[in-house]
Amino acid sequence: MYIHDRFRNRSNRWAWRESRTHIFAVLILTLAFLTFAWFSMVFSSGRNYRSCWLHPLQEWQGSPLAFPWQPLHTVSPETKTDEDRLPVVTNATEGLSLDHILFGIGGSARLWPKRKEYAKLWWNPDLMRGFVWLDEDPGIVDPSEPLPPIKLSDDTSHFSYTNPTGHPSGVRIARIVQETFKLRLQNVRWFVLGDDDTIFNVYNLMKVLSKYDPSEMHYIGSASESHSANTHFSHGMAFGGGGIAISYPLAEALNNMEDSCLQRYSQLFGSDDRLHACISELGIPLTREAGFHQWDVRGNAFGLVAAHPVAPFVSMHHLETIDPVFPQHNSLDGLKLLVKAMKIEPISFLQRSICYDRERRLTFSVSMGYVVQVFPKIILPRELDQPERTFKAWNKRNRAEDFDINTRPPYRSTCNKPFLFFFKDIVRNREGNTVVSTYQRDKATDDSKSSAFCLPWLLPVHEVQEIEVVSRPMPERWHLAPRRQCCRLTEIKNKVLRITVAPCERGRISSS
Repeated sequence: MYIHDRFRNRSNRWAWRESRTHIFAVLILTLAFLTFAWFSMVFSSGRNYRSCWLHPLQEWQGSPLAFPWQPLHTVSPETKTDEDRLPVVTNATEGLSLDHILFGIGGSARLWPKRKEYAKLWWNPDLMRGFVWLDEDPGIVDPSEPLPPIKLSDDTSHFSYTNPTGHPSGVRIARIVQETFKLRLQNVRWFVLGDDDTIFNVYNLMKVLSKYDPSEMHYIGSASESHSANTHFSHGMAFGGGGIAISYPLAEALNNMEDSCLQRYSQLFGSDDRLHACISELGIPLTREAGFHQWDVRGNAFGLVAAHPVAPFVSMHHLETIDPVFPQHNSLDGLKLLVKAMKIEPISFLQRSICYDRERRLTFSVSMGYVVQVFPKIILPRELDQPERTFKAWNKRNRAEDFDINTRPPYRSTCNKPFLFFFKDIVRNREGNTVVSTYQRDKATDDSKSSAFCLPWLLPVHEVQEIEVVSRPMPERWHLAPRRQCCRLTEIKNKVLRITVAPCERGRISSS
């Protein structure tokens, strides 16, 4: 028994060793097979890997079709990417002209007879291309009026609209970029949207757009000045009244998907948020340009206009919700005067210069084409850069927190308020290298200071009745690196104070 047991134990040990060897062999073969499969998948030159478990992930990463409301599908090898579909533009950012911009203006037949007067202020039918899109036929049209041609929008009654406080016209206006694109006009690089009460500075618009490559997808504009409006809609949305610039490739993409997209956003209020929602689905963020102005303000917009940021002025909007920009004119006549300055010297329009009379301790703030303010004390540029809250936000409040721009409180003391000289006229010399603008003293401001027994000798009426600003045209490339211009007081002669404004020398303080 003892010998037999020893033989049996030895046999068991040999069997275990043989079994273990077989297990190791199987493991090595399995590992070799998996390694070979992995290398084949990773380094395969074909696209067969899409049939493996990575297929849903790859599709989700590269295509918006993975949203729940649309099924996945396999992308064929012939399918081109967004980059493949981009139009070839030679020197895309060079030589941009108004002929490359196509305007789409949203309006209504009911308001167009009045609001067409705003369009007349800036539209030039000989130089510009575009259309006003109305909901219905406005009736008899005078072809001699310098206005964009009228087109009727498509019927959008089949689109769902469920917002309880808005109007279904928001769907129609959101589709203007699509309807304008479908016209297939030649040589278009940019589609610019606006309202029928928007005024564009087309020269500066062209300069701003020239910074961007129109063969890429761009969504350019600005948000609202009012915090409540941005909070309700979006801080990342371009407000349409201030103007929206859309590059050709983005317009093409919207044309292909906007109608189905709009059906997903029936609960939204207007056109701007619908357009923003569809552009968001395409993954394009807002590029902010400070010169696009929604002007979601009410009342006296003086503080906003007089403190324009150091950026090219492009647009203004809501002209019917603000007081006349010039106190001695009605709303339309005041805008005509303002646009006159804008057309003669578009680059420097509303740009400010700051200089001082240190002996009398006076501060001069020149807003080109609008107003010269003379403050009865020294005020530093950082404070002047903030608009004085002479206006109210869209929610009819005027606290600092009601705005999404920096503001400062209005002056309570009449004696601390500035003397005002409002724009009167502007001329350019024959050589084109000098512009002279004239600003007339505001009698109402003087009368209020006299009634408050303010110090009359700071800027005596009998000494200065007008201010004449002599300026040199700003550099053509100023929009690429904006800087506030320098100014200096030169002389007082025949009750006219002369101020010279020019680009600052390198290293010089812009306020002196």
